[in-house]
Amino acid sequence: MSERTRNLPRRSCLSIPGSSEKMLGKGPGIPADMIFLDLEDSVSPLEKEAARAKVVDAIKNQDWGEKVLCVRVNAWDTEWTA
Repeated sequence: MSERTRNLPRRSCLSIPGSSEKMLGKGPGIPADMIFLDLEDSVSPLEKEAARAKVVDAIKNQDWGEKVLCVRVNAWDTEWTA
């Protein structure tokens, strides 16, 4: 994130389920100021591990431009954050 975008107001925030390759692929092109990749409520327990890998891949290999990007994780005391 650049110094310019760090100080801009967040007008829009988009949630993308970490389990959806289709939505992760479209995320960088959506005109939202902030995007959070969700690993919590939008991902079923059976998909948690695969979703983590998809989110890591999306962060490393896609151009998110000047968007503020964050990841929503499960609570630290759950089995999914070990």
